[in-house]
Amino acid sequence: MNKDVIYIDVEDDITNIVSKIKDSKARIVALVPPKRVGILQSAVNMRLLNRAAENAEKRIVLITSDQALSGLAAAARIPVAKTLQSRPEIAEIPAIDVDDGDDVIDGSDIPVGELADKATPKARNKADDAIDAAIAEDEKPSKPVKPAKSAGKGKPKVPDFSVFRKKLVLIGGGIALFIVFIVWAIWFAPHATVVITAKTTTSTVDKSVTLKQDGKVDAANNIVKSLRQEQKKDISVDFTPTGKKKVGEKASGTMHLVRTSVSSLTLIIPAGTSFSSGDYTFVSTEPASLSGTSIGPGGVIQSVATVKVQATQVGSEYNLSSRSYSSNVSGFSAAGTAMSGGSSREVTVVSADDVAKAKVKLDAQKDASLQSAVKALFPSSSIVINESYQEARSNPTPSVAVDHEASGTVQLKTTVTASMQGIDRSDMKQFLEDTLKKEIGSKKNQKIYNDGSNEVKFAQYSERNNAVQVRLTTNAKIGPEIDEHKVKEQVKGRNYGDVQSSLEAIEGVQDVDTKFSPFWVRTVPNDDKHISIEFKLDNGR
Repeated sequence: MNKDVIYIDVEDDITNIVSKIKDSKARIVALVPPKRVGILQSAVNMRLLNRAAENAEKRIVLITSDQALSGLAAAARIPVAKTLQSRPEIAEIPAIDVDDGDDVIDGSDIPVGELADKATPKARNKADDAIDAAIAEDEKPSKPVKPAKSAGKGKPKVPDFSVFRKKLVLIGGGIALFIVFIVWAIWFAPHATVVITAKTTTSTVDKSVTLKQDGKVDAANNIVKSLRQEQKKDISVDFTPTGKKKVGEKASGTMHLVRTSVSSLTLIIPAGTSFSSGDYTFVSTEPASLSGTSIGPGGVIQSVATVKVQATQVGSEYNLSSRSYSSNVSGFSAAGTAMSGGSSREVTVVSADDVAKAKVKLDAQKDASLQSAVKALFPSSSIVINESYQEARSNPTPSVAVDHEASGTVQLKTTVTASMQGIDRSDMKQFLEDTLKKEIGSKKNQKIYNDGSNEVKFAQYSERNNAVQVRLTTNAKIGPEIDEHKVKEQVKGRNYGDVQSSLEAIEGVQDVDTKFSPFWVRTVPNDDKHISIEFKLDNGR
């Protein structure tokens, strides 16, 4: 006959145990109490368990070797077995007079599986009625009772296979993760960086080079390709004109000319011939000619002519009456008509002195931001030559021309063209490397560690005869040439001390430092991909 085993936990109460008995599908239920008897140390609870089993048509057997618990079980007519394999029996209780022998089970003759067939009902008494009432009360629906926390932690509990499966999955996952970690930590994570400090010597480059915008780098001829950028900006100053000038109309009229010289040749009087009367001078605005002298019936005949004249200055004082004038050309006499139309007024004009003074102020005016604006035009890869900054200014022009009337202030303006030269860093590196390689010459196992392109200094910039020249100086670092691939092969599988002693034996190596990662790595990996080689100069760069 089948049987079920229920392990009782110290946290279980009587209701939980009764529920487990009822839920069991076996006819025979073996109860295994904990070491601490707990809830079973009550005769009433024992009888409640037995009564619940009878109502569920089941038989219970208590598995224990505790004498006190065996006595309580005997009082409740519950068979006791020391192990699940031994035969159950009801312990003897001398103090209790049993009504008949039907309630006594001979454990030596009857196995646990046969108890169901041998059990016989016993006459009921008042105690049985009280137990039935207690069981009926327990079977009423009620809120589940939350088990009290056990005072003693770490006590064995009833095995739960679902919890066991979860633990098994977690343990298996943890083992898998541990294996993955071990694989990663051994084959993928290890990395070593070998830092080699090389002994270097300083090589100074001091060259006067020619800059050509359309040329190529030619270290042999000291030619470097350059870049030029320029920025234009108008600057101006205002000034107040101080010149004075009379303006108006010039008087004009006509001049009657009579030849006085005797000659057969024609006398030419060009335009611009002056005619003066005291302080007032007029000039002819057209040419005239006087024919040669001829003899007529009445005697000598002289030629006459009339020309228009204009005063040399403006003003009403040139409005002269008719009078004779002397001329700068001889051979004729001149008589002028009344001159008219002359007028004048004094105005303020721009003088040459005004412009000269304003130009001095304009030349002194500087724009500090102009140089920065030009430098910003160069690409980021360029080395700008600060010494090449130049400003070219156009001829300043006033807003009102010299000797012209001006009202208010006048502006003198010029255009400043700022320019600078620069060298692309790649061209500078090429020039320096070619120059240094030429200096190294036949020296073997020498390497350029620092070409000095980041520390170039310029001086003596000049532009002569369309040739741009500048002097550049820098310090380069030259040291031993160490094969990186050979170094990796040499350090594989070695620890810190072995790497240091092995590499410091190479000529030109001053110091060696090895950095391992992660922290548990103590030897250099055997994979080139996990080894990094860094070279440092003896000055820490």
